[in-house]
Amino acid sequence: MICTVSTGQAQLSPEALEAKAERNVEKFLLSNDDGAINAFIDRNMAQMSGESRKKTFEYLKRLRSQLRPYLDGIGVDLMNNIVLFNLSSDNGSKQLKVVLDHENDVISNLEVMKAADAMTITLENLGQTIDNLEQEGFAGLVHVRIKGEVFFEKGFGMANEKLNQKNTVNTIFGIGSRPIDFTVAAIFLLRQKGQIALEDTIDKYLDNVPEDKSSITIHHLLTGQSGFPDFFHTNEDWDADLRYIDRKEAVQRLLAQELLFEPGKGKKHSHGAFGLLAALIEIISGEPYYTFIRQNFLDPANMTRTGEYGESRGLTLTDFAVGHGPSSIGIPNIPPNWGKTSWLVKGSGGMYSTLNDLLGFYRLIRSGDVLNEENSLFFKGPTANMDGSDRGFELFNVYFPSDTEVFLFLNRQPDRDRARNVIKALEDLAKQHR
Repeated sequence: MICTVSTGQAQLSPEALEAKAERNVEKFLLSNDDGAINAFIDRNMAQMSGESRKKTFEYLKRLRSQLRPYLDGIGVDLMNNIVLFNLSSDNGSKQLKVVLDHENDVISNLEVMKAADAMTITLENLGQTIDNLEQEGFAGLVHVRIKGEVFFEKGFGMANEKLNQKNTVNTIFGIGSRPIDFTVAAIFLLRQKGQIALEDTIDKYLDNVPEDKSSITIHHLLTGQSGFPDFFHTNEDWDADLRYIDRKEAVQRLLAQELLFEPGKGKKHSHGAFGLLAALIEIISGEPYYTFIRQNFLDPANMTRTGEYGESRGLTLTDFAVGHGPSSIGIPNIPPNWGKTSWLVKGSGGMYSTLNDLLGFYRLIRSGDVLNEENSLFFKGPTANMDGSDRGFELFNVYFPSDTEVFLFLNRQPDRDRARNVIKALEDLAKQHR
C-alpha cells in the first residue's frame, strides 16, 4: 500500500479524474517496462523524489508483477473516491482498489484487496441461499440447469417496489455487455455467407485507417488482441453509456485512440472492439445493426421481450425490473427510459432481455439452424461471463457443454462483496456438476 500527498494543481471534475485514473491504471497494469512505471508516477501521483519515489517505484513494480496473471478480464466499479478494478483470468481473480484525492487531482493509494471469505453453494442449500439473499435486500432471478434438467429457477426480491411488483422468471432486466454475443453471432453469420473472413484487416472495410491499426484483423477484434482500450467515451460525454453519438463519430473515436499494444501482441478485453465489429456488420450487410440481429437471431428465437434502450416494444412498466445502482436515469430507472442506444455501446451493450429470451438465443445458436458447426463453435465451449451497468443491473452466466448452466440476474445488490461471493459459489456449483 502507498499513500502520497500532493501540492495543488488545476482541479479536475470528479468524473474526469475517475476516467483518467481508470485509463491510466489499466495502461500501467498492461505495461512491461520500467519507463511505464515512471510515467505513471509522473502523470498520476503526487510529486516525489529521492527515497520516497524509489519506494513508490519498487512498490508499483511488485504490484504490476503480482497482478499480471489476472489481466484477461478487467472490470471497473466506481465508488466515492475509489476506482475498484476487478481482475480475472483462468488463474483466479483479484481486486485492486485505487483511491483518488480529488482535492489534488492525484491517485493517493493503490492496494490489492484482501480476498473475501469464500462461501459454498450446494444443490441442497441453494434455495435457502437465495431466500437469505432476498432477506438481505438483494433482488433478481436465478436459473440452475444440471445436464439439461432445470434444477432451480426463481425470481426473488422486488422488480418494482412502488408498484409492488416482484421479480419473476419473465421479468425484463438490463443485460449489460451481453449483446456482445449477438455481435459475435452476426460476424460468424457473415463469415458463413462468405461476406467476411476472420483474417481480413479492418482497412478492407474502413477508409483512412491509421497505420498503427491497419494490421488489426476481425479475429483480433473478436479475441481481445486488437490493442484497443476497453471504452472510448470522453470527459465531455455526460454519461459513458448513454450520451448519444452516431456510428461515424464512434468509428472516428476508435481509430483515433492510442492502442494499448501492437495488434496481435497482447490480450485485453475491449468493448470498443465489439462496437467496431457492429459498425462493420452494418457496412458489410447494408442493414442497421439492430435490424440485422433482430431478423437473423432475435425474431427466429422468439425473443419478444428483448430490445434496445429507448424502445418499449409494447411492454409495460410491470414487465421491467427497476435498477438500483450508483446512476439512475428516468422514473423509473428502466432501459426504455434511457434514450436511444448510443454507438458508445452499440454492439457491446445498450439492450434489455429476459432469462427465457436469452435461453432461446443460445438454443438457436447452438442448434445448427442458423449457424453451421464451424461457425457455432464459439458458443459451444465452456464460458463464464459477467455483465452489468452503473444503473444497477448485473448478469452472471456460466455454461458447460454438458448443458449445465447458471444464470443470475440482479437489479439490487446492497453488498457487492457478498454478490461476488455468491457469483463465485454459483460458478463452483456449475463446475462440480458439469
